[in-house]
Amino acid sequence: MTDLTCTNLSNHLGGLAAAALSELGVEGAVAPALAPPPDPEMGDLGFPCFPFARALRRSPQQIAQDLAEILAPRVEGDPVASGVGATGPYLNFTLNQPKILGLALAEMRANPGRFGAGDAGGKVMVEYSSPNTNKPQHLGHIRNNLLGEVVSNVLEHAGNTVIRTNLINDRGIHICKSMLAYDRFGEGVTPAERGVKGDHLIGDFYVAFDQSFRDEYQAWLTTPSADEAFASWQSSPAARKPIQSWKKAQKKAGQPQEPSPEVLRGLFEKNFKDRYFNTDSELGGAARELLRQWEAEDPEVRALWAKLNGWVEAGFHETYARLGIHFDRIDHESETYKLGKDLVESGLVEGVFHRAENGAAVFDLTRIGLQGEKAVLRPDGTSLYTTQDLGTAVSRFDECDVEELIYVVGDEQNHHFKVLFGILAQLRPATAGRCHHLSYGMINLPSGKMKSREGKVVDADDLMDEMHTLAAVAVRERWPELTEAETAERAEAIGLGALKYYLMAFSPQTTMTFDPAESLAFTGKTGVYAIYSYARTASILRNVGDVSTDLDCLAALSSELEFAIIRELATFGNVVDHAALERDPSRITEWIWRLSKALAAFFSDKDHNVMHTADPALKAARVQLIWAVNQALATGLGLLGITPLEQA
Repeated sequence: MTDLTCTNLSNHLGGLAAAALSELGVEGAVAPALAPPPDPEMGDLGFPCFPFARALRRSPQQIAQDLAEILAPRVEGDPVASGVGATGPYLNFTLNQPKILGLALAEMRANPGRFGAGDAGGKVMVEYSSPNTNKPQHLGHIRNNLLGEVVSNVLEHAGNTVIRTNLINDRGIHICKSMLAYDRFGEGVTPAERGVKGDHLIGDFYVAFDQSFRDEYQAWLTTPSADEAFASWQSSPAARKPIQSWKKAQKKAGQPQEPSPEVLRGLFEKNFKDRYFNTDSELGGAARELLRQWEAEDPEVRALWAKLNGWVEAGFHETYARLGIHFDRIDHESETYKLGKDLVESGLVEGVFHRAENGAAVFDLTRIGLQGEKAVLRPDGTSLYTTQDLGTAVSRFDECDVEELIYVVGDEQNHHFKVLFGILAQLRPATAGRCHHLSYGMINLPSGKMKSREGKVVDADDLMDEMHTLAAVAVRERWPELTEAETAERAEAIGLGALKYYLMAFSPQTTMTFDPAESLAFTGKTGVYAIYSYARTASILRNVGDVSTDLDCLAALSSELEFAIIRELATFGNVVDHAALERDPSRITEWIWRLSKALAAFFSDKDHNVMHTADPALKAARVQLIWAVNQALATGLGLLGITPLEQA
C-alpha cells in the first residue's frame, strides 16, 4: 500500500476491520474508530464490538473472536500490522512499531511541519475575539482569542481552508458611554500624554461613566420619583422574577417567608437600574442621544468616535501581536449594521417579522421552538446586536462562500445564538445547520470572577506581564548563567507558553480557574513541561550532529520504552481529526503530555541513554526516534501557538 502513512494508519486498519465485519454480515459496515487499549499487552489499536451485537445476534466477545480469526491471515502480510487478537469484547491490532516509526519519519521528511495533517477539504470561517472598543481586553478575551486561534490552526491542519475573522464591536450604547465620559471628563487627553495604551485609556473612561451613573442612580433613589417608581414596581410584572428568585433562595436556606418592605426596596434598587438608565437617567439619555447622532452620521460625533476607536484598535493590535493572534478578515459592526436593518425590512415584507404595538420589529420565537418574541429593531429604528449579527452572517455566506460559520463566544450567549441561527434560517433557509456556536465556560482567577464594568478587570496585558515576571524568576533559578536579555526572551516564551497550554488543556465548555503559579510548573501537565521536553530533544540532536535517514536500522528498536513513544506518534493523526471535529484543543494538549511522559520515561532509563548507546544501528535508530519526537512536539506546540525552546 504505497500511500500508507502514519496519519492514515487508523483508516487502513479500520478498513480491514470493516471488510471483516461485512463478511460476518454487518450491512454497510464502515471503518470503526480505533483507539489504544488501556493495557499495551492487549495490543496497540482496537475497538469494542458491542455496536454489532444486535445486528449479528451474537455476543460482543464472540464477534471479537470471529473477527480475529478472519483477520489473522490477512495481517501476516500487512505492511504495519504484526498481529490481531480478541480480548473479551475488544478486537485489537498489534503493530510493527519500527515500521510505524518509519512511516512517521517518512511523513515528517516529505512534508515538514505537516505531521498528522489531514485532507478534510472544507471551507470554514471562525469568528473569535470580537472585542468592544470601550475597554481593553481581559482574561476572558485571552481564552476566546486562544480558543479561536488554536481551533483555526487545528481545522487547518486537518485539511480545511480556514478564514480567521474578528468582528470588532465598535458601535452601540456601550461605545457611547465611553465617548460621553471622554467628552465630559477627558479634557482632550491622548494615550501618549497619559503614557498608556489607547485601549487602556478609553477603558478608564468607561469605568468613569459607570461610576458617574452609579452616583447619579444612588442620588435618584433618595428622591420622591424613586419612591413613586418603587410603589409602581412592586405590583408590576418586572418585580415578579426577582421576588420569586428571592423566595426560592429563602426556601432553599430553610427560611421560607414573604419579603419585608426593606427586602422589597432592596430588590427594587438592584433590578430597576437598567430601566432607570433607559428612562429617567440624564447620563443614559445623553448616551442614547449620542447613539442616535452617530447613526444619523453627525460629523462631530463620528469624528470623536473615529479618534477614540482608533486608539483602542491600536492597543488591541499590540495585545494580539504579543499573544500570537492573527486574522484573515476584520469586520466592524459599524460597517455591517445597516445590512442587518435592510434584512429586517425585507423580513417585515415577507412576514418573517412583524411590528409590535410600540413600533419595534420583532420575531415570534415560537416559530423556532422557543418562547416569547425577539426585537430586531427598536421603536426608534436603531439596530440591536441581533440585527447586526444577521447582516454580518448573510454577508459572510455571500462574500466568502464558506460551508460553515463558527462563532467562538462565551456560554452566556447560548440563547442569543439559538435565536440568531433560528431567525437566520427563516430568512435564508440555505444557512440552516451551517452555523455553530463554539460555547466556552467562564474563566476565573483564584481570587474570583471578573467584573469589567466595575473596573475590577483582569487585564490581558497585565496578566501577560505577570506571566513573564513569574517565568523570569523560574528561568533565573534553573538557568542562572543566562544574560538578562536571554532570560527575558526565555521568560516570554515560557510565560506565554504556560498560559496558552493551561487554558487549552480544558475542554471549551469547562468553567475553569486559571492559576498562574500552577501553570508554570516544570512537571505535570503544563506547557513548561512540554516546552522543556522539546528542548531536551533539541539538545540531544545538537550533540549528535547529523541524523541518519536510513530506515533499515529502525529494526534494532525493541524495548517497551521505545515502543511507548512510537504508539503516541501513531495516534497523532487521529488526535488532530477528533480535535477538529469536536473543536476541542484539549485533545492536543493531552496528546503532547502523553508523548512528553513517554519521552521522560525513555530519558530516565539508564539503558536508553542515546549518547552512550554502543550498538551503532541502535544508536542511529534512537536518534531518529528522538528526531521524530522533536518534530511531533514542534507540530503539536505550533498548533497551540507555543514557541518551543531550543536549549534545555
